[in-house]
Amino acid sequence: MRKNKKLKLVCLLLLLVGIVSIGSYVYLHRSVPNVVANGGGAEDTSFVKNMTDEELKEYLQEKADKSKFHLKLDTNMVFNAANEVGTVNILNPASNQYRIRVQTRLEGQNKVIYDSGLIKPKQYVEAGELKANLKRGVYKTQSTVTYYELADSSTKIGETAVVGQLSVNN
Repeated sequence: MRKNKKLKLVCLLLLLVGIVSIGSYVYLHRSVPNVVANGGGAEDTSFVKNMTDEELKEYLQEKADKSKFHLKLDTNMVFNAANEVGTVNILNPASNQYRIRVQTRLEGQNKVIYDSGLIKPKQYVEAGELKANLKRGVYKTQSTVTYYELADSSTKIGETAVVGQLSVNN
């Protein structure tokens, strides 16, 4: 009787292994159906353009250039006094495809203490005024650089945060 029970168990185990094997084979070797996105008609190739290797290279480079943001920003702003014009040094390089705006806050505070306004590509801001009356000292700052579409300055493209410091000497 014991042999009979063992034989049934082995047969059941072999049957289970066979079912799992067949199921795995079918799952792993099934073909993926072709999906037609335009309702079954001919493929839409209106967006395809024949390009030479050089044209393709130029096209891809243009796309890559537009996705890059360039900025030269002096992270050390210096003011002789809080109510005087100070040195800020912000450059929006010619290679940029966007307008930029730099707004600076003291670390941990929400109030903007410096705002560059919109800076077009090829423009340089050397000096600026503070919007707050700060005492003499060195302050940690966080500047938010916002990138805007060149043609429409209300279309925001992205932002970058830059950590720096601000010195008020008198």
